Amino acid sequence: MTKTNPYLAQDRPIVGDVYTSTEPMTLLTTLCDDFGSRFGGTEGAKLASDLLMEKFQAYGLHNVHKAAYDYDGWYRGEATLQVLSPVQRELTCISLPYCHAAEVEGNVVLVGEGLAKDFEKEKERLNGSIVLSQSGGIHRMEKYDRAILHDASGFIFQNHYPGYGEVTGTIGWNHEATIPGIGVSYETGEFLKRLHKQNGDVRVRIQTTDELRQTTAWNIVGELPGRVWPEEVIVVGCHYDGHDISQGANDPLSGMVVVTEMARVLSAYAADGLGRTVRFVAWSNEEVGLFGAYHDARQLSDAQAQVRFTWNLDSAGSPGGRKGIQLHRVPDFEPFIEHAAEEMALDIPIGQGISGYSDHFPYFLQGIPTGSIMTVGRPAGRGFGHTAFDTVDKTDAMAIREAAALGARIVLRMLSADSLPLQARSAEEVERMLKEDSGLEQHRLREAVYEKLGRENLRQYCDAVRT
Repeated sequence: MTKTNPYLAQDRPIVGDVYTSTEPMTLLTTLCDDFGSRFGGTEGAKLASDLLMEKFQAYGLHNVHKAAYDYDGWYRGEATLQVLSPVQRELTCISLPYCHAAEVEGNVVLVGEGLAKDFEKEKERLNGSIVLSQSGGIHRMEKYDRAILHDASGFIFQNHYPGYGEVTGTIGWNHEATIPGIGVSYETGEFLKRLHKQNGDVRVRIQTTDELRQTTAWNIVGELPGRVWPEEVIVVGCHYDGHDISQGANDPLSGMVVVTEMARVLSAYAADGLGRTVRFVAWSNEEVGLFGAYHDARQLSDAQAQVRFTWNLDSAGSPGGRKGIQLHRVPDFEPFIEHAAEEMALDIPIGQGISGYSDHFPYFLQGIPTGSIMTVGRPAGRGFGHTAFDTVDKTDAMAIREAAALGARIVLRMLSADSLPLQARSAEEVERMLKEDSGLEQHRLREAVYEKLGRENLRQYCDAVRT
C-alpha cells in the first residue's frame, strides 16, 4: 500500500514545473552550440563558467562564486599514424588527451578489449609494441595501463562503434601520458586488423605534437542553506567540460542541466524549509582527471565541512531507459531510497557499484558516501559518447526532466529528514576498498603503474597537483 506523501505540497509544484520547463534544454543548447566543447583552456570553458554562475545567481542560490585553480592544461597538436609494412599508408587518427610530443615505431599487437587475459595471451610480443585495443567492456585507462605495465611503446584506441569516427579519452589522468596514444575509428582499426590477419606483422609509426601549459579553470558553486542543521551538507554536482572534439551534449551536459534544474526548483519551492545545506557544484576538467572535483573535495576537507553525501550526476539525463539510483557501495542507504520511492509512488531501480573514473571519486577517497542517477535499460557502452557525434540532437528533454524531478525529490527528503542512515568511512575502510573492491581494479592498475614509474602514491600525487 502506498504511504501518504508528507512532501506533497512541495512535490507537486516541483514536478509540475520540471515537466513544463524549457530552461534545461535552452541552457544545454547554448552551452553546446554557442560554447562548443568547454574543454579546459578554451574560450568556451570560460564562457560556460560565466553562464553557469549567472544561472546559479538567477535561481536564488547563496554564496555563488567561482573557485579557481591552476593546473597543467593539455593542448592538441597534429597526430599521424603511418603504416610502414606490409603496405605504406597514412591513416586518420587523433592524439588522446595528455599525450605529449613523441614519435614511436613498432609492430601492432592486438589485445581485443584489453582484459588481463588478452594481454597475457600476447605477453611475449608486447615489449616495444604498439598495442591496439578497442573501446567497450572495461575503462580505457585499464587497457592503457596494462600496455604500460607490459612495456609497450604506444597505444592505439579503436572505437568499437561503426560510423562514429575517432574516439577520444584521456590517457594521462592528471599528468603527461607515459607512452603516446591515439584514437582511431572503427573502420581504421578494422583495416589494421585485416592487415594483421593477412600478413602477420604490421609495423606502424605514431607521431604526436601535443603540449601541456599552465592553465586556469573554475568550479562554479552555489548553496541553499539549511535552517536546522546548516553544518550538514549534501553536495550535488556534475562536470561541464566535454572532450575537445565533442559538444558533450549527453556526456556530461544532460547531467549538468539536471543539476541546474534541481537548483532552480528546490530554490523556488523548498528553500525556506530545508533542514540541511545543499551545495550545487559545476565541476571543471573531469574528462582529463577529475581536477575540479579534487579541488572542491580538498577545499571542503580543509574547511571541515560535514558532507553527508555527494551526488555525481554526470550524464544523468541521457536517453534510452528509465531513471534509477546507483549507490557507490552504500547498502545502508537503500532503505531510505526505497521508502522515498514508495512515498513518491515510483518504482526506482537501485544498484550498488563503484568506479574510480568520475567526479564522485575524490569525495569517496575522503570517506564520504556517494551516488548517482543512472539510466536503466540503455545499451551498454558509450555509443556516440566521446566522439564528435555527441551533439544536441541526441538529447531528450523528457529524459532530462525525469532525472531532474527524481533528483530534486530525493534530495529534498535527504535535506529534511530527521536523521540520515549515512556514515562516513574511516581512512582504513577506504584503503581496504581500494585494495579489494572489484569495481576499483582500474585504481589498482594505476597504483601499479605509479610504482613501476617510481612515482609517489597515486592519492598523494592527485592531491599535490590540485592544491
